[in-house]
Amino acid sequence: MIGESALPEEVAAIHTALLSTPGVDRVIHLRTMHLGPEDLLVVAKIAIAARDNGATVAAAIDDAEARLRQALPAARVVYLEPDIDRATVTA
Repeated sequence: MIGESALPEEVAAIHTALLSTPGVDRVIHLRTMHLGPEDLLVVAKIAIAARDNGATVAAAIDDAEARLRQALPAARVVYLEPDIDRATVTA
């Protein structure tokens, strides 16, 4: 199990938790890896609004981490990278 990705139902729970967070518009990239039987590493790039300020982004990340850990307690190590969703930004 160590080194393997999360199960499909765990990935779905991660997506649901992240997308249920106000301020998270989309999951751009998601990677998972089991560090142990009950330890899951979650790394995701999440889309936020271009107009959000630092405090708003930090609050959204904190909220997303809490929702993720509540939905999937094995997600012990979580790294979320905010990014502007360039697919929706018009020049």
